[in-house]
Amino acid sequence: MAQSKCPVCGCVQFYVKDPDDEFEVYEFECRKGQVCFDPGAETSGCPDINDQTEVFCNACVWHDRFEKIK
Repeated sequence: MAQSKCPVCGCVQFYVKDPDDEFEVYEFECRKGQVCFDPGAETSGCPDINDQTEVFCNACVWHDRFEKIK
């Protein structure tokens, strides 16, 4: 299985919002169904990402549950 892509625009970069601060985001790629953050990215405050977590495309307006791109 290759990298997951946005179903609208094909972008491979996604993000989740911090539940305590909607302006704080954590960017990732989804490879083989796994969340892959950039090495060195600060993710200590990142919420747990499961199938029901709302994820957003980094390039367009698409957003849905993580299970849709997994």
